[in-house]
Amino acid sequence: MIKNKKTALITGVTGQDGAHLSKELLSRGWEVYGGYRRGSSSTTWRLDYLGIKNQVKLIECQLNEAQNIISVLQETRPDVIFHLASESFVADSFKYPGVTLDVNAHGTLNMLEGVRLVVPESKIFCASSSEIFGTALGDEKLSETSRFYPTNPYGISKLAAANFARLYRERYGVYSCSGILFNHEGPLRGRSFVTRKITYNIARLCVEGGEPFELGDLNSARDWGAAEDYVIAMCDMMDLTSPEDLIIASGRLTSIREFLKKAAESAGMSPVFEGTKEKEVCIDKNSGRVIAKVSERYFRPQDTPPLVGNTDRIMSLTDWEGSRSIDKLIGEMVEADLDRWKRGITNV
Repeated sequence: MIKNKKTALITGVTGQDGAHLSKELLSRGWEVYGGYRRGSSSTTWRLDYLGIKNQVKLIECQLNEAQNIISVLQETRPDVIFHLASESFVADSFKYPGVTLDVNAHGTLNMLEGVRLVVPESKIFCASSSEIFGTALGDEKLSETSRFYPTNPYGISKLAAANFARLYRERYGVYSCSGILFNHEGPLRGRSFVTRKITYNIARLCVEGGEPFELGDLNSARDWGAAEDYVIAMCDMMDLTSPEDLIIASGRLTSIREFLKKAAESAGMSPVFEGTKEKEVCIDKNSGRVIAKVSERYFRPQDTPPLVGNTDRIMSLTDWEGSRSIDKLIGEMVEADLDRWKRGITNV
């Protein structure tokens, strides 16, 4: 069979990155197969939101079943595979370390072995994480040559997966690379992540009012970029002549306090902070209403220290232009959540 267009297989297609990547590849004229795990086919709201659900060919893809991976690759014969599916909650990885390791490390091994056996000419991108660094030595931005020292089961599983990708590249000649993704957000982020928790509840307070929401340590900070921009970097990495493991980041730190302040301001509030530590609250100066308050139950026993990525290498090797400003990203997230609340869409 002669293919008229390039074909991509995206695992984890129902997630934030999978949806954005699907839209990007479809806009380029690609045929897109979307791999989903059993039970997640009903959670396609992101594809619906982007208006592309009917253009993505959904296919069940069980990462812990090697034979299923082989069947999927035989059916789709992809030119490019974007392996994005994973167990991605750091806190949950302490509760379920075996599941995390099985899905993230063993699942990646199954996919790489499937590529080697079925479609060795295909290229594969594996989504890695800044959690593989664990802790930074000094204040310098982290680069591809920085020390890897993961401090949680999730980070350990992602480092194992990245090492498998490197092994298959070096041992078998597979075009396999890892994108070391720092935190990336957007309107399609799930509400269990703190950034979306903030914008969702800011919108709720603006439209319906109600009680303030609770947050953990407001001083906790992350290198937050835009998911919509990061999928462009993924595509650019697959255009390289030789596969490389590269950092995808914004190169800047933003604290939860700053994120909350900017989100409230984007919604027309005038946020001020009062109190200290567990007694700190954020108040809208205009109305006197409490927006958010700190709660000890959201403090992590072992929080990841602030990590900032160095994007010099990816920007020197590809045409990627980096991530949009944090102000623009937050504004887009708040605008999307305000629109959802006004239309009565509060379950996504």
